[in-house]
Amino acid sequence: MSIEDLLIGTAIGDAFGAGVEFQDRDWILKNVDFTQFVNARSKIKVSADKIDVFTENYTPWDYTDDTEMTLGVINALISNKGFTEDLLVLMWKQEYQRGIELKGFGRNGHGSMRWYYSKEKSIEEIRNFQRNRKNPGNAPAMRAVPLGLINEKLINQYSEINANATHPNKIAILSSQCISHAANYLLIKNKDPNEIINYCMKTVNLNSEYINYLKKVNLITLEKPLTEKDYSTLCGSQPIKSPYFLPGIKGVPSDSKFTTGCVLYILKKSKTPFEALKLSIQLGGDVDSIASITTGILAGKMGLKSIPKFMIDSVEGIEYLKEIAKKFKSKIVYETH
Repeated sequence: MSIEDLLIGTAIGDAFGAGVEFQDRDWILKNVDFTQFVNARSKIKVSADKIDVFTENYTPWDYTDDTEMTLGVINALISNKGFTEDLLVLMWKQEYQRGIELKGFGRNGHGSMRWYYSKEKSIEEIRNFQRNRKNPGNAPAMRAVPLGLINEKLINQYSEINANATHPNKIAILSSQCISHAANYLLIKNKDPNEIINYCMKTVNLNSEYINYLKKVNLITLEKPLTEKDYSTLCGSQPIKSPYFLPGIKGVPSDSKFTTGCVLYILKKSKTPFEALKLSIQLGGDVDSIASITTGILAGKMGLKSIPKFMIDSVEGIEYLKEIAKKFKSKIVYETH
């Protein structure tokens, strides 16, 4: 396992996905062939007064909040301080401020945390906003991978803290725990990908909603292309319906549970990090989160040799990612099986 390759893979999946996130699946299949970067952010189907959220201060190949917050989790783990919700918020804010120092503006992405950084809402107001939502955002899942590399007995506890820092919501907590255990299963235990969903169902105390969802995902055949029924199983109603985001397109909504199911399916199916990247993007919708998780985990497991060189050469922050990886390796003791 390579922490360096894991972080570089995470950033590549995130950055490439950011160019085409919230595009319709059919559009992606027609317009993205993975031989070059595609920047379609100006085509996101939101009202004209909201498009600036996605295009302002955006530069192709920059990573987004997915990688930024993943690095914040690592910084919390190696800080020699108690792993708490408030420590995580502090580390995420520091990474966000680092982006401002580098670029002159905050990194693209950020859902409800944007309110915190802009001082529109307190962190407690954001937690209250997310607490009882039926469709909590996917931030806890998207940043949970490093928690799969700690002492196995701490994974559920730390993953819950990760979710509670911003999304104290049952579905968000379970999603954070599933992604952490999936990372542990493949990177530390080095077990059979075909059993990854069964493993998550055994190690996470899932509620009936989540169990029923993952059981259906686990029945999707790996040998054939996804059918419309399969897409509806993975992503919910297609096209996406409000209040799920982005309504009206075919793809994965910004939702913890659906993000987790798609990630587990792709980890189960993919033979290389590049295949995981392609399959993630081709789902449509909120693809950068899925691509960052799947590409990162499989790059950590298999290396970067399947990833096209132009992606490795272009992605933001390679040297910084290597620096963080080195610090992580020096602080965290993990045991492979």
